[in-house]
Amino acid sequence: MTNTKLFLIFCLVFFVRPIYGQTTCNCSQALKQLIAKIESEYPGFPEKTKQNKDLYQAKKNILTKKSLLISNETCTQLLQEYLDFFHDEHIVLDDLSKKKNPPHTSTGNPAGASEEEISSKSISPDIFYIKISSFGYENIAPFKELIEKNSEKIENSKALIIDVRNNGGGTDDVYQPLLPYILTNPIRIMSVEFFATQTLVNGLRDYAIKNIKQDSINEVKRIDEDLREYRENIGKFVLYGDKKVMIDSIALNPKGPKQVIILANRNVASSAENFLFSSRQSKKVKIMGTPSMGALDYGSIREFKFGCDNYQLLLPTYRSARLPQYPIDNIGIQPDIYLDESISDWIDFAVHYINE
Repeated sequence: MTNTKLFLIFCLVFFVRPIYGQTTCNCSQALKQLIAKIESEYPGFPEKTKQNKDLYQAKKNILTKKSLLISNETCTQLLQEYLDFFHDEHIVLDDLSKKKNPPHTSTGNPAGASEEEISSKSISPDIFYIKISSFGYENIAPFKELIEKNSEKIENSKALIIDVRNNGGGTDDVYQPLLPYILTNPIRIMSVEFFATQTLVNGLRDYAIKNIKQDSINEVKRIDEDLREYRENIGKFVLYGDKKVMIDSIALNPKGPKQVIILANRNVASSAENFLFSSRQSKKVKIMGTPSMGALDYGSIREFKFGCDNYQLLLPTYRSARLPQYPIDNIGIQPDIYLDESISDWIDFAVHYINE
């Protein structure tokens, strides 16, 4: 398998615009088909039901009876109640009959980064502050530019405060320019296991063929060969790459702060949690705040058709290789220093901690 090219495909979120007027399901039918899709193609289903199968079955029975009495106009709430059982922020259901907005995209913010999402300032001659409240794709270039513009200040500061509060995620590419300044050693990165389904295989193949630069039968054959392992393991988990744990030896900047404080709260999720997970492996990083959201075990969402074109369902396609030994969903990344409600100014607290 040519992992480099497949990786570029896997990192994207795939969507197919809904075609209105195909199949409109009533509530009972929608719930039945949604359950079938979740039980067969959601990568978190086995892990999230194995300890409470009776509770899951009871919930399913109750909702099935309710679906017979609920109108189509109020069905979305019932379907969402079913999905809420799994406590996974990467499961998204939209009622397309009620909204004319473009399909859902990702946990990153909409295109066009606002000035408030990225900012920096010198708090004192020794302390530099960086705020990044979204790792959306639109912030890759602006954040890299911010780091390059302030590289001398970062290098000469005694301490760096990185504020990622309310960062709901996006892409890991955004924070990469920051790592050489805050890491002290190589970091361990867990791989992922994709749940091989026909929906995933078809989606990856269609996307890859659509983006072939030249019309080539050999190129199509190469794509099919890349996907062969997934096609041969439908209904099973397939490890991405050949190792569950990778050691990333990032080239460290020769100069940098001796102390790094990362401010994080409950609204930090997805790739922003990945930033916390990687950063805390540095000997000079401390995380201050509250536990993060806990939305990191499953990812790489795409659209899954379930036979009801009046709804759009987005599901994750992989699970972290940390599972089941080290779950983070609904637990979050724990801070090194917990900041309780009596601390109103987190930045001021961090500054005093640094100066002590």
